[in-house]
Amino acid sequence: MVCHEDLAENFLKVAEFLLKTRENCQAVAIREGAHPDDHARLVERAVKTASSGGNPVLVLTDLFGGTACNVSLPYLKKDQVEVLSGVNLAMLIRALQWRRAKPDISLVELASECAKYATLGIRVGSVMLNLFDAPALGGEPDKGKKGKKNPA
Repeated sequence: MVCHEDLAENFLKVAEFLLKTRENCQAVAIREGAHPDDHARLVERAVKTASSGGNPVLVLTDLFGGTACNVSLPYLKKDQVEVLSGVNLAMLIRALQWRRAKPDISLVELASECAKYATLGIRVGSVMLNLFDAPALGGEPDKGKKGKKNPA
């Protein structure tokens, strides 16, 4: 994982807490004030370590277009290194679970599955619990239901 400040390490700590393992996962911190070349060297070292033994590498970054992603993209290599931005915990958990459960999945399939799974975990609480009158997903108000009003 390549993220700003301590985000990658913290995500990995939570994943380790939930999954009880931390196999071949590394955190690269993009620090304020450091030179992009220094960041690039850290990413290069992490990719080399992770790919030792011929393992494909999925690099998760926090923000597309940010330094973390930008210094990771030069290491893209078909079927060997893929970069996936917009990391969230659901994405990380899926990547770690599928790496174990589906070792023969292609790297681009793994990245695509992780991206899909990440968005499935994004929910608006009040809409899911139907607490307020809310527009339906298509943008039109749901006229068939009257939402409950929050008593607070």
